[in-house]
Amino acid sequence: MSIGLQPEANLDMRHRPYCPSCTRRRINCDRTLPECRKCISRGLRCPGYGIVLKWGNGVASRGKLTGRMLPVRESAGVNSNIPEDRRNDSTNQIPALEENPASIDRGLGLNINPATLELMQHFQQNIARKLAWVDGPTNPWRQVIIPLAWMSPTVLCAVLSLSSEDLAFKYAHDHPRQNDLQSISLRFRNNALALLARQISSLRERETPQIENLDPNEISYTLASMLLLYNVELLNAEPIKWRMHLHAARIIVQWREQASSCASLNEIDTFLFYEHYYASVFAGLTTFDPADEFTGEQFENSNDITIFSDFVRVIHRVTRIERVAYDQGSSVDPTQIENIIGEVDAARQRMAQLGQKMHLQGCHAQDFQHLVYIFYHASLIYSYQVLKNDSSGDSNIRASRDSILDHLYSLSNRETFAHDLVWPLFILGTECRGLPIMQEMVSREMEAVMEVSGVLDRRKVLFFLQHYWSLDLDRSVTWFYLLREMMPGKMMLIL
Repeated sequence: MSIGLQPEANLDMRHRPYCPSCTRRRINCDRTLPECRKCISRGLRCPGYGIVLKWGNGVASRGKLTGRMLPVRESAGVNSNIPEDRRNDSTNQIPALEENPASIDRGLGLNINPATLELMQHFQQNIARKLAWVDGPTNPWRQVIIPLAWMSPTVLCAVLSLSSEDLAFKYAHDHPRQNDLQSISLRFRNNALALLARQISSLRERETPQIENLDPNEISYTLASMLLLYNVELLNAEPIKWRMHLHAARIIVQWREQASSCASLNEIDTFLFYEHYYASVFAGLTTFDPADEFTGEQFENSNDITIFSDFVRVIHRVTRIERVAYDQGSSVDPTQIENIIGEVDAARQRMAQLGQKMHLQGCHAQDFQHLVYIFYHASLIYSYQVLKNDSSGDSNIRASRDSILDHLYSLSNRETFAHDLVWPLFILGTECRGLPIMQEMVSREMEAVMEVSGVLDRRKVLFFLQHYWSLDLDRSVTWFYLLREMMPGKMMLIL
């Protein structure tokens, strides 16, 4: 049984409504995401296609809400103890859940006030854009997560926690609104964790779990909530906590596989499985855990959902080969290296073809192709770095390093894909020892990424690169040797 979505979840561009700005001006909207070009070309701010909220000074003139600036009653979230001059501050009205998570069981049991909708709009218009490989009409962080949030209080609490935490980082450390938003985020996070604990306890009580005996949405709600909370902890750069959420999500994925080994995944579960797999692969690059059997074959490629999965699978395979060789104290079979290089090239070809099918317009289509080649050359460098025990691949590494620079400088709008550039920039940076001009360029590009898409763990990534550049090490000392052997347990990076 597939998970039912609200009608909006399956809208394609032909059925997407015009943006309110174009509608008001009575012109044909091109309905591109994240903003329509008609607005951009006229220097206007496009309000998007979702719920548009206006925070003004309107006052109700009649009814039970007479005199109110916001359509909520005192008992529905507006604290009568808040000074009159701050009651119009939506931050003070955001805590819309009762303190006891058990109260949420009655339907949704949620008091959805305007400030809560503001957080949902921030997720829809800003966070979803940063979490997706490529933003567009089929972005699953909008088309999957938002409908799940309206169906599950656990997912909703996790979304609101992430949204308020992300908003908090837009304010200075001494700004009172940052503290307010972080407090709100903590409250929603605690509610989500309490609900998750109950859901997991319910799952574990079943001695012979069978998916058909459950609410078909239950696994999706649980996994989606864990992935959202993982992203919350990334904002706070808390390695212990984000690793905990990834590990818990892994258990849920394994349980889902055991409970329904013959059942095919629907699109929602495919997206959630892929997001967990992708996060686990990149987290595993610097945790140096023993090789596992998690192969990424749990889901099939889906053009709209598992973008760049070909590269992710190759990166994971390279990592697993290195872990096995390290654990066994053996060298990598040269034929494996040849096979990997062939897989990287196959991934490049498939991604290039996918870019043509995605109907990206103008510079976005060209930038996507540049991004494909950036990942292609970064994957080649990583493969040579990890699998070669000699200098035979140095010339290939230098060629790929220069190609990454060429394609990076060819991007017409780096902001669109800034969040995708962290890993390629890191790999590029590991090949910049003794090259101060390139080191400065990588540092500048990483700072630009953080300015556009958030700091997350990226300050630590840049710090490690700068530390690596400063050490007087033999050329044979690789970045992963430094992390594993010379700095064991001191630094885990999310790339």
